Amino acid sequence: MLPRSILNWAEIHAAPKLISNTEIKSCLDFWDSRKVALVKQTAYQGAYLPGAGRSWIQTILTAPAHLGPMSFLADLNADYFVVRQTPDPETYLWKEKFAGDPDPRIAFRGVEAWQREQERMGVVDCEQVRWDDYDLVICMDIPIPTRIVSKSRKTIWAYYSVEAGGSLHKRSLVDPIQGYHLYLNHCFRRYRARPYNKNHVLEFPFTFQSSAAWEQLAKETSAGNTERREAIVDRASWQSHSGKKPEFMKPLSGDATTYIRLMSSSQFAIRTDPKTRWGNWALEAIQAGCLFLGRADSLAMPGVLLPGLVVPDLTLAQKKIEALQDDPNRMQTLIQAQAAVAEHLAFRRPLMELTACAKGFAK
Repeated sequence: MLPRSILNWAEIHAAPKLISNTEIKSCLDFWDSRKVALVKQTAYQGAYLPGAGRSWIQTILTAPAHLGPMSFLADLNADYFVVRQTPDPETYLWKEKFAGDPDPRIAFRGVEAWQREQERMGVVDCEQVRWDDYDLVICMDIPIPTRIVSKSRKTIWAYYSVEAGGSLHKRSLVDPIQGYHLYLNHCFRRYRARPYNKNHVLEFPFTFQSSAAWEQLAKETSAGNTERREAIVDRASWQSHSGKKPEFMKPLSGDATTYIRLMSSSQFAIRTDPKTRWGNWALEAIQAGCLFLGRADSLAMPGVLLPGLVVPDLTLAQKKIEALQDDPNRMQTLIQAQAAVAEHLAFRRPLMELTACAKGFAK
């Protein structure tokens, strides 16, 4: 019932009701006895590479950039599949992403080359997997056609549109793709803006990540025992800053292992580029253990920011950080508050709502 202006104010200033440790343990216990699968098709170049017999950490280390919905693997023990493109039209909805290109055929050829590359890595056919063995299957885009999905009787079928705000995303907010039950909408606002989600839509970030999973990643990459220092800056903010960069700041760079080491050893994470982005990296940085500072007006999902951490550029970010370092009690309070909100938005609330849907589906 509140005006949007008040909802936007509440995203940074109001405190959501957090989910307790007891409640989240109950959710994890529920999934402990159930089988989950995470699936992408070869057309999607994000997420993780194909490969059998790997641990969840080894799978995550194949990510090309941000680490995506890794808690399906880390916390729900999901199996991971990369499936071949099928001829069914719904599995080609990824082509809509390139509809505005001057010559979409160039992009299509690039995707086809990537698909051929993955053939050497261990992809599977949709028909080869016993999907009925799974209680929940989460898909990135639509890798499994309706003709297969519709045959399952006990399986809950959920999916992301890997392009937040794209045509598949907009279509799925109205109705799910035929045969699928749940749409995971990428969103992680503290308070949902209008219009309210339909019953098949879950407020569910692509950065579905727990802080516990990040702690394990840090240990695996030898970053767990490193004293946190310095600040990590996203590439766009680094490039758009015209003045001299503070010496204690570093730009994001490197493969997944290097990325995890940077994120797990940095004390601060900063994004001040004015161009609007969804906000997945901010959420991921906090789950990695950083204190995040940035511009609220450049984040589509600004809920991870706190009033005392809003900065317009790297120069003022430096001044804010120096002031916080002179007041360690204040900094510790902000770290704890931001970490609690991020864990709520990135992991606890989406898991709780997904679990509630699964329990209702089983009745």
